[in-house]
Amino acid sequence: MKNRSLGFQIWAMFLLVIATLSIVILVVMRSSIGNFIDEQVYSTLENSEVFFSKDASVIDMLQDNPIEFDRRKQESRSVNILLLSKNGKLYYGGAPQQLIDQMYRDAINQKAETEKYTTQLDKEDVYYSILKIESEGETYYRVSYVWDAYRQELITQLFSKIGWVVVIVSILTLFIAFWLARRLTQPLIEIEGAVGKIAAQQWNTPLPLDRGDEIGRLARSVNAMRVDLEKQDKAQKALLQNISHDLKTPIMVIRSYAQSISDGIYPDGDLTGSVSVIEEEAERLEKKVAALLYVTKLDYFELDRSTWDTIDLDRMVHLLQSRFSSTKPLTWTITGEAGLVLGEGEQLRVALENVIDNAMRYAETSIDIRLSGTEEMAQIEIENDGPPLDSSSPLFHQFSRGKEGKFGLGLYIVKRIVERHDGEVSIENQAVGNGKDKVRVIFKFPRHFKPEID
Repeated sequence: MKNRSLGFQIWAMFLLVIATLSIVILVVMRSSIGNFIDEQVYSTLENSEVFFSKDASVIDMLQDNPIEFDRRKQESRSVNILLLSKNGKLYYGGAPQQLIDQMYRDAINQKAETEKYTTQLDKEDVYYSILKIESEGETYYRVSYVWDAYRQELITQLFSKIGWVVVIVSILTLFIAFWLARRLTQPLIEIEGAVGKIAAQQWNTPLPLDRGDEIGRLARSVNAMRVDLEKQDKAQKALLQNISHDLKTPIMVIRSYAQSISDGIYPDGDLTGSVSVIEEEAERLEKKVAALLYVTKLDYFELDRSTWDTIDLDRMVHLLQSRFSSTKPLTWTITGEAGLVLGEGEQLRVALENVIDNAMRYAETSIDIRLSGTEEMAQIEIENDGPPLDSSSPLFHQFSRGKEGKFGLGLYIVKRIVERHDGEVSIENQAVGNGKDKVRVIFKFPRHFKPEID
């Protein structure tokens, strides 16, 4: 069923409901209605006994007032009446002798004043009740009976009306199912076609956004995905154009220097200087390739928190400061304590390392690192006195440009690592007076555990 169209599934569901309802009516209700009709038949038989009250003299009524007796008899409609004496004499009514004999046997054996009976005569059911009447010292038996044809007529009429109701309701239900199927499937078909066009990179594809239900929310989600994919597509095309140039440049330098050295020419004056240029360009190329591979690792490998360990952020920051401080003469200041967090140590080191490396690249005289924390959160602020940021540049985006127009992945890697640790990272310009600004990067990491408090 799930492999068929939604419209077919809706029709099938409505047909199943109709079929189930019909079966219930034909099987369950028929039995229930049959019992109900039986009760109504006996009730009719009992009501027909009104003019044969046990306190009335039936014989007197037959002899003295036949008109009144016949009028009351008509009130019993299709109910047949017999009046028997205790010795089997038939005073009133008529019926097949076999039926009269059966009724008489039941009457003389009856203990209660009134009893209900059912018998069969030539495969036809007969329903009757017997009322014992005592009058002037004599015992009479008043028998009210109907043939099964009366009961069957009632059932047939009732089921005929119910059948028409079921047919009309079924037709209306199928029309509703058809309308509902079109209402639900038409926008889904439009969304399906739009998704196919989006997959083919046709970004200007319209979607049914004028709905407030789940289908409308789905369309808006697909539209948001379309907008994001369009941005990603444009950024990736620009990345391919620009990063190919970034990768091509060091490769060209390495090849040209290697060719020159093989020809006995040293572009930087001597062999040592020329080889050092090759090494620098190879290092640049290695860093770019490593960054691309690291992004792939973060984006496509599942996060395994079972490998997380307790990380001392204070020790990690001091080790990174010791390592970087010898590469550029800057004034370093580290204050406060951030404490311990749970995380993946190598990834946290890469995140801090990328930010400190950027800070060193643009810092003019100093880098200030402030460590702090609460019971739930650890915070690290890394500040440098380099040129202020361009607020219009999305520096944490995967394909953002740097100040020199080159595509970088360092800050994007930082953002992905922090997000994988449920943390936050932001970058801002901080005014310090005298018309100068500092660039500040703020990390916030949840501890993922409650530290012990002394």
